Amino acid sequence: MSRRFEKRSPAGRHDASVILARTLIIRALRRAGQHHVLLGQPGVVGFIVPESDTEVCVSTARDLLRRRGAVSFEPDFEVLHWTGERPKPGFRPPDEVVKALLPKTERIFGIASRESDIPATFGLAADAIVEVDPVDLRALRGVFGALLGRIPADHDLAPVIGAPLHLLGAAIKRGRNAEWVLRRLRGFLAAASAPKPAPEKSESGPSLSDLHGYGEAAEWGHTLAIDLADYRAGKITWADVDRGIVLSGPPGVGKTIYARALARTCDVLIFVHSLARWQAKGYLNDLLKAMRAAFDEARKNAPCILFLDELDSFGDRENVTDRNAHYIREVINGFLECLDGVEGREGVVVVGATNWPGKIDPAILRPGRLDRHIRIPMPDAPARDGILRHHLRGALTEADLTDISERLEGTTGADIEQVVRDAKRRARSERRTLAIDDLLVSLPARIRLSDAAYQRACVHEAGHAVVGYSLRDTSGSKPVKVRVFREVAVDGSGGRTDFEHSPGAERTEGFYLAQIATLLAGLAAEQIVLGEHGAGGGGASESDLHIATVLAGSMEASVGLGQSLVYRSSNRPDEVMASVRADPLLRQRINARLDACLQRARDILDEHRAALDTITTALACRGRVALSDIAMAIDSAPVTAERINCPADINPSLTSSRSDLR
Repeated sequence: MSRRFEKRSPAGRHDASVILARTLIIRALRRAGQHHVLLGQPGVVGFIVPESDTEVCVSTARDLLRRRGAVSFEPDFEVLHWTGERPKPGFRPPDEVVKALLPKTERIFGIASRESDIPATFGLAADAIVEVDPVDLRALRGVFGALLGRIPADHDLAPVIGAPLHLLGAAIKRGRNAEWVLRRLRGFLAAASAPKPAPEKSESGPSLSDLHGYGEAAEWGHTLAIDLADYRAGKITWADVDRGIVLSGPPGVGKTIYARALARTCDVLIFVHSLARWQAKGYLNDLLKAMRAAFDEARKNAPCILFLDELDSFGDRENVTDRNAHYIREVINGFLECLDGVEGREGVVVVGATNWPGKIDPAILRPGRLDRHIRIPMPDAPARDGILRHHLRGALTEADLTDISERLEGTTGADIEQVVRDAKRRARSERRTLAIDDLLVSLPARIRLSDAAYQRACVHEAGHAVVGYSLRDTSGSKPVKVRVFREVAVDGSGGRTDFEHSPGAERTEGFYLAQIATLLAGLAAEQIVLGEHGAGGGGASESDLHIATVLAGSMEASVGLGQSLVYRSSNRPDEVMASVRADPLLRQRINARLDACLQRARDILDEHRAALDTITTALACRGRVALSDIAMAIDSAPVTAERINCPADINPSLTSSRSDLR
């Protein structure tokens, strides 16, 4: 008799759906007096589980029956799954399968979503047929504590009692914030109970011409409107129309607002969907049916726009390592089939929105699908003024909003809308017309930096400017604008340095090292001028230290510019950081890189100490310097304090940004 080796692994120990399925199955066995089956003793047990939970329960049941002590023997168990469907041609009926297994298999579990789906032979032979309870409060407490390290209050957990296991598994992931997970789950469940989304076509609401700060996205939208009009008139074919786009940007910049304004501008219907809405329909087959139905409905109403929020939630097939790999592959394959399957999608423009474009499967972005990517930036000063005016809707038309716009730097369109809404509410509560002071009072909370903190911010940003300018030819980036701020948001930084990037730069070892040195230059400047560096270079993702670590890690683990040519991960930040956390030797090599680049930045700043002091003084006085100021300070004779224009009244601005070198 042939034997096979079965790999033993702790698969699923960090998967919330598996943890919960294991808990619920064990409870059911104990309630039926059949727990001994898990200890290797004979038994035949049937389970009734919700249809959406069948697959995870089947795989979990196999793991439970697999005895941990066994190493190289053929499994002495079997797990059967019945769906109630007729067997396909060539397959034996369920009763015959059961009759063949009973004499030679000591432990058998059978799983179905309805008791009527269980074959009669199995029902007669079973020691028990038990219904698996839905997820309850106790189970939720356990999985939140095990994976997130924090158990929310019972009243916060109550709304997600009984949620399908696949939704709980999708939301509850190690490292996530418990409050965020609860919000995500409530969104899943709300989508599951929501009525079918109706297409939107409203004459009210803004068009693209009414929006501000969308730049390239607005230009593309106006071009699409012309193309769709020509397509409907028969002047061009569908092959001549851009059929998909990915919009990215931080939360709150208005991606959904843009999509609806795009539909109004193009005078077409818009269908709003998301993977979470489709997931809420049930298990994988139900999700795929909902996805195909969404595209079918859009095709029937073409030309139209199909808007997909949180496009990154589809994941990336190349980076799936857990037991959900099959699920994710099937979902993405189904989505690709909808994008360019045999039925096509003529007349359907797909607009995807994401906060994390780097997490999208590359196949989704292939030419002919969603091949155009436009990033919606944070609104600049003119855009902030325009957004304010738009939401004021004709109020304060004569007022100068420059100061308010400046103090809203670093905020999103959603933040600005909230400021106007709060100001209007304040005026209404006092039964008077809106005043400029209402806007001032409604501005986000700010703190004023101490003199020492402000000086440190000036030194830090001056360091980025000097080293960035000195290494511009190697790094492919040059500093074009430096800002520091006296007043900042509660969680904001004291300054930022904006860089202009050359997309054609040669990505050699020198390129990476120059970028890292520029990122660490702020800390180096603090060490030289102030004797030690503060915490302003790290503390968050996308901080100077985070990006420098990712770049150094990519050199060592991804792009072959380290001590080894071995490829260990892609150069995506999350993959690189996972490798860094897992490998102490890799951390040592990265730390050596960072130390060397920090010293290189110190050497450059020592060489250009006069320029560092000049730019620091200019920032302290004016709050900003431009590329021309940096070039003058480094390339020309030292600039004296008398040549720096220092207005008496310095108008500080608000930001939550950091040095922007990528």
